[in-house]
Amino acid sequence: MKEENMRKHLRYIAVAVSAAAAIGLAGCSTGPSSPDSGNALSLPVKDPSATITVMSIDSLGDPNHDDKVVAAFEKAHPSIKVKWQTIPFNSLTSVEDTNISNKQGTPDVYWADQPRISALAARGEAEDLTSVFSKYKSSFDASPYESGIYNGKLWALPIENSTQLLYYNKDLLKRAGITDPSPDVDRRMTWEELGDLALKAKQAGAVNGLSFGQANTYYQLEPLPVSLGGSVGANGKGNLTPDIDSAAWIKAFQWYGKVYASGAAAKGQTYSTTDPDFLAGKTAFEVQGPWLLPQLPSSGVNWGVAPMPKFAGGKAVTPDGSWSLAINPFSKQKAASAIFLKWMAIDEGSGYIKYSPVTSLAASPTGKKIYFQNDVFATPEGRNAEAIIEHETAKTAVNRVGTVGYIEFETIVGKAFSDIQNGADVESTLKQASADLTVAWAKYKS
Repeated sequence: MKEENMRKHLRYIAVAVSAAAAIGLAGCSTGPSSPDSGNALSLPVKDPSATITVMSIDSLGDPNHDDKVVAAFEKAHPSIKVKWQTIPFNSLTSVEDTNISNKQGTPDVYWADQPRISALAARGEAEDLTSVFSKYKSSFDASPYESGIYNGKLWALPIENSTQLLYYNKDLLKRAGITDPSPDVDRRMTWEELGDLALKAKQAGAVNGLSFGQANTYYQLEPLPVSLGGSVGANGKGNLTPDIDSAAWIKAFQWYGKVYASGAAAKGQTYSTTDPDFLAGKTAFEVQGPWLLPQLPSSGVNWGVAPMPKFAGGKAVTPDGSWSLAINPFSKQKAASAIFLKWMAIDEGSGYIKYSPVTSLAASPTGKKIYFQNDVFATPEGRNAEAIIEHETAKTAVNRVGTVGYIEFETIVGKAFSDIQNGADVESTLKQASADLTVAWAKYKS
C-alpha cells in the first residue's frame, strides 16, 4: 500500500507507452469525430441503460482492486455497467491522451491528475461539467474543487486529496534532548528551528536528522516560498510567466540547500527509501503525507506527529491535491458518466472513498469522516493527525500552479531543486530555470 499511495501523490512526468499498447486501447470502440451536440451532459431522473469505460491508475499493482467500487456502484445503479481499465501510474497520462485524442469516445470517464486539468481543458480533452456539477461546490473542500477550474469553468470533480505532516521519532528526539514538537497548528515549528533540531538529532546518533518524503518535488516544496510570501511559481495570463526567482523563492531554497549542506538532511534519498528508514527507526523527522499513518502502528516506532512547519515571520502553507475524475468530451454515454461521477465524488459521502480498498484522504468533508474511521485515528497520535489534517485541508492548503505548461514546469523546477540539494548556487540556478521555462512555454503564447 505504501508504494502505491506514494505514487498517487508524487507528480513525476508520465513516460511514453509503446505504440502497440496505445493502439490496443484506442481501438476498443468507434464513434463520432467530434463531440456530439445531441449527447449533452445531464443528470437524468431515470438511469439510462448503458455501459461505460473507466480508465484509472493501477493501484496496488492489482487490476482487480476496484471490484468493490464497481460492485457497489452497479448495485446502486443496476442499469449502468462499468468496464474498469487500470493503467500504471507512469503510463496513465500518455495512454489517456492517446485514447481521448483519437475522438472515438473511450474511455468515458478517466482519472485526471489535478495540476494537469488546465492542460486537458485547453486541449479539448475534458467535458465542461459546469452546468451540471457547479451547484455541488459546497460538497467539497475548497482547494481540491478549485483544481478543476480552468478559465472560469469546471472540468473535473475531485475524489481524493492530500496534505503533509511532520512525523518524528520520540526516542531519537529524547536521546538528543529535544522536546517533542506540539501538535497544535497554532504552535507549529518553523523551518529554521527544524533544520537546527534535525542536525542536533543527527549529531546525537540518528541516521537521518530530516527526510523529505518527496525531496526535490514541486508538490512537497511549493509551501516553502509561498510561506515567505512568494507566488506558486508563475503568474500572468494563463500562468505562463515564470516567477521562481523572486526574493521569497531564493530565500526559501537557500534554507533548503543549507539543510543538505549541513548534513541535517541526507542527500540521495528517494521516496522508496524515506518511509522505510522512518519505519525502521533511523530518522528523527520526516515531512510526509498521511499515507504513512496506517503503517506506523505495526512499525514499533515510538512516533508523534506535528503540523508542517512554516518560516519565521511567514504564513502556514501546505500542499494538497491528488486525483479528480473527468469525462471524455467524445463519450457516447455522457448521462451515465455523469451519474458515475456524482456517485464516486458525492453520493454516500463519496462512493469511491467508502468502498475502495485503498485508504485515501477524501476531497470532501463528508468523505473525510469515512476516511477517519481508519484504525490509526483511534490512537492518541492518530487523533492529533486527524485534527491537523482537518485544519490543513480547510485552512492552509494551496493548489499547485494551474497552467497548460505544468509538465514543463514540474520537470524544470524539479531539476533545479535537485541541483540545489547537491550544492548548486540557489540564485543562479533558479534564474536559469526561469529562463528555461520561458523558452519551454513560448509555444503556448504563439
